[in-house]
Amino acid sequence: MTTDTEASGPGAAAAAVTRMMAGPVRADEIDLSIGEPDQALPGVLVEAAVRSLRDGRTGYTPKLGLPELRDLVAADVEAGTGYRPDVEDVVITVGGTGAVAVALAAACAPGGSVLVPDPAWPNYRVLAERLGIGVLTYPQGESGDGFLDLARIRSGLRAGARLVAVNSPSNPTGAVASAAALRSLVALVREFGAYVLSDEAYESVVFAGGRAPSPLADGGVDVTFAARTFSKTYSMTGLRVGALISPPRFRTAAAALHGTTAGCAPVTAQLTAIEALSSLPGRADQLSATYLARYRTAVQILGPWAPGTPVETLGGFYLWLDARPAGHTSAEVCAALRDRGIVTSSGLVYSATDGFVRVALTAPDDVLARALTLIREELDRLAARAC
Repeated sequence: MTTDTEASGPGAAAAAVTRMMAGPVRADEIDLSIGEPDQALPGVLVEAAVRSLRDGRTGYTPKLGLPELRDLVAADVEAGTGYRPDVEDVVITVGGTGAVAVALAAACAPGGSVLVPDPAWPNYRVLAERLGIGVLTYPQGESGDGFLDLARIRSGLRAGARLVAVNSPSNPTGAVASAAALRSLVALVREFGAYVLSDEAYESVVFAGGRAPSPLADGGVDVTFAARTFSKTYSMTGLRVGALISPPRFRTAAAALHGTTAGCAPVTAQLTAIEALSSLPGRADQLSATYLARYRTAVQILGPWAPGTPVETLGGFYLWLDARPAGHTSAEVCAALRDRGIVTSSGLVYSATDGFVRVALTAPDDVLARALTLIREELDRLAARAC
């Protein structure tokens, strides 16, 4: 089952898997290919992790997570959306990726299909295809009310999609959905008896301040799976802990899927997450200010190559660079940049449209400025050769 915007054949999934299998970058390269915050794990979280090991807390937890952490996650959801989920509907997962996997399997398998945006984080497609779930796509819009192509989503729902994935702020574009757009989506999926997968990995990194709107905020509780992670906001990428808030009717399915595939999230990560939610209330504001400044620096250095989107409407960690005027494919541009010591991510990992490059703004300011300068020089050189 496809739509005319779906990447042809298995190319998008294959490109994503190839990226997943890539080895480490060289020590002399600047890696702007992955969304891993360059800020160190805060000291208070380091101490929490070490303390858990010294105290001998290295065993299993309850399968759905430590009760204290589940309660703190519910409170954090309430702080951002006004809705406090029942703790029974909060599952502590192995990263946000684990939350997405459980939601996909619960809502779509077996034999269902999922609608994903283009461009989008590739794991939706890869995981769905491995689970035998059909993949359809809809165009990802810009920030605001046009974030979702509701007409295309309606077509996908008519074709039988059971789940609509939405990622705001978006990986890779940084676009942020408006509350109105999400309300419209909730009404639409309810009309078709379908569900929303709200991937909220970057919901706390919003350049305008505050937190990104969520479909949980405006009556979407019964149709929304919300996937969250501690990786981005708290620099906990390697600790692997996230959370899934599921619609109440999926309480048993979510528990069964997570409990039998993951057992439980790592106890050290869960204890560190408790400390994060308890001790670092201003962490998201700090990150938002950092990445807003970096994005503005990128716009200044890249000049005509920078996206024209108003910076204050964006969020997340990425710059979605349109390199098509350089006259080369995404792969060719990435290869040329790597020859200059800059590792980026091919747009074909995220989109069926060739010619884009995703640049993660996740390097110290001086290193990032040097890398962006080299990117500008290389794009100018490629464009001149193409003339």
